[in-house]
Amino acid sequence: MILSYIYKTIRKGIFPVLFLCVSCLFAQPNTEKGLNLPKFYKQYIHFGFSIGFNRTDFRIHTLPNSKLPHDVHDTILYPNDTLNLKSVESRAEPGFNLGIICDARLHEYVRVRFLPNISFASRSLLYNFTGTDTFTVKKKSESTFINLPINFKLQSKRLQNFGAYVLGGFSYSIDLASGKSDAASNEVVRLKSTDWYYEGGAGVDFYLPYFKLALEMKLVKGLKNILIKDNTFFTTPINRLNSHIFLVSVTFEG
Repeated sequence: MILSYIYKTIRKGIFPVLFLCVSCLFAQPNTEKGLNLPKFYKQYIHFGFSIGFNRTDFRIHTLPNSKLPHDVHDTILYPNDTLNLKSVESRAEPGFNLGIICDARLHEYVRVRFLPNISFASRSLLYNFTGTDTFTVKKKSESTFINLPINFKLQSKRLQNFGAYVLGGFSYSIDLASGKSDAASNEVVRLKSTDWYYEGGAGVDFYLPYFKLALEMKLVKGLKNILIKDNTFFTTPINRLNSHIFLVSVTFEG
């Protein structure tokens, strides 16, 4: 798959490129009495970039007593006249994010951050059936998101070259890969192209001689029902789907 190829390429090559870029951008260390970047947060606006790894899945709300009709055996190659759907589960898959950071000062310890990024993600729905046989059908969904988050960052007082922070906010997302499959196909679980999220997290800042590095974790939850209810075999048992994302990021700011 294209996504798998891109993921492997980025994973192998991005870190050397990022550190080379950082070394070229910052020529001299900025230190003062043992403190790196002593005036870093005195500036009213600064920029940076981030790389992150995500695990994306669904929060599923199913309809009770769901069954699939007689014709479903033509799709999944089982001869049952009626198949009982025992459960629908979500399986998280790994993905990655690349983004830029626009950070503005509101107060000595409060920042507002605009964090546009592109995200590659995949998740699977597992349909567990009972009947003459017990078996599972997997439906995988791959997405390419353009995310537009706005976060508010509350940071601690700096302790030498370290600091901690919490952040929260909201995000608007566009899925470039959604809804492109044949709507008439009974094997497709189609998703809506846009979603709103609320998100929160925490991180640790490391003030280095040339730039500030941070390790950050965020939990992102979708607000919209992103399932397209087109009455196909695999969408009928589901009432709603919501996105659920866990994101770990490394940020570089200067």
